[in-house]
Amino acid sequence: MTSALATSLVLAGCSSSSESTTKTTEGSKIVLEFWNGFTGPDGNDMKKIVDEFNKSQAGKVEVKTQTMKWDQFYDKIRTVVNSGNAPDVAVMHLDQMPRMASKGLLTPLDELIKDAGLKKEDFIPQVWEAGMWDGKRYSVPLDVHPIALYYNADLFKKEGIEKPPTTLEEFVSTAKKLTKDTDGDGKIDQWGFGMPTLWPSQLMYYSAIRQNGGESVSADGMTALYNDDKGVKALQTLVDLIYKDKISPEKIQQDGEVTLFKQGKLGMTINGIWMINGFKEQQGLNVAAAPIPQFGDTKATWAGSHNFVVPKQKKEDPAKVKAAAEFINYVTSNSLAWAKAGQIPAKNSVRDSADFKALKEQSAIAEQVPYLVFPPASPTYVDVWVPAEQGVNKALLGQMQPKQALDEAKDKGEKAAKAAK
Repeated sequence: MTSALATSLVLAGCSSSSESTTKTTEGSKIVLEFWNGFTGPDGNDMKKIVDEFNKSQAGKVEVKTQTMKWDQFYDKIRTVVNSGNAPDVAVMHLDQMPRMASKGLLTPLDELIKDAGLKKEDFIPQVWEAGMWDGKRYSVPLDVHPIALYYNADLFKKEGIEKPPTTLEEFVSTAKKLTKDTDGDGKIDQWGFGMPTLWPSQLMYYSAIRQNGGESVSADGMTALYNDDKGVKALQTLVDLIYKDKISPEKIQQDGEVTLFKQGKLGMTINGIWMINGFKEQQGLNVAAAPIPQFGDTKATWAGSHNFVVPKQKKEDPAKVKAAAEFINYVTSNSLAWAKAGQIPAKNSVRDSADFKALKEQSAIAEQVPYLVFPPASPTYVDVWVPAEQGVNKALLGQMQPKQALDEAKDKGEKAAKAAK
């Protein structure tokens, strides 16, 4: 997951990899270098798709994959593009695309996607539109990976809870029924919910802002909006789950709520779709998934996205560019295996298929597709937003009041954006 909002996944670092990305053509066969950061189990699922593409193009096109950690990926892309050794095609997180495009590291894809038959109406509208920057298209979505509500179906059944909550009121009420002292020692040992103070609290906060009708950062990426009344209300709602409603343990550290949920000591948790397989594989845990509750006046759910891009070449090879477009079209059209890895395909035809609908958890989480929200396409969005993540942490730990924490974040974020400009 993923994934800045996905910034927590993509903090920049330097790669020690020295593999060459020299473009080669073996006889009449076109060889493409494909870079991505899928170093986890999802890398095997992507490899299967690439292998199938290579079989379908035997003797004509071959894709060779280079995988590296995301915290190495972005600096490495900058280095190889500037040195004239860029890969032919790559996948990156959507919120990083505007920064890369603004630095001249990516090739505009408007004509390319037209020739390849890639059309807006074939994809989730919001994520397709998010692939634009400065009036041009620079990316094509592979997937969307939203957050979701996971719940312990056995605990729900034990308490007579028939369905997952859909509103804040239902959520708090359900969590209170699940919060109890099960062994009679005077201490709560089963919680209704676990409010993380670190990742992915910022994804919940972003969703809550949008559910309250607010916005995170201005469209140009220079002004923080998260500290207005709507943003403060969103953060206060999350803080109240711990200190007012008392449905969550205090001061949960990184992944603490995941551990409790796997142990059967937590009724509900909110995390990314990428957690599906890890929860399903947990022995003794009967997990179910649903859309996140609506904490404000409207429905909105944070989502990240992996997007295909074509890095800028020192000297463009039209045959390779065409082959890259065909590869992108193939993978997005044959992404069922990717869905099984814990993603929602961005292409409608895959999502509408019977095979995808048979994936119980993925299809339940995909009910959120109509109201998924993405950050503004700006090179400086990340600079302004990251301090808000730190502010959320301070408020959830009880170290600062929400308004104070977000005002402090605004000041830091806007200074960082001006420096980045």
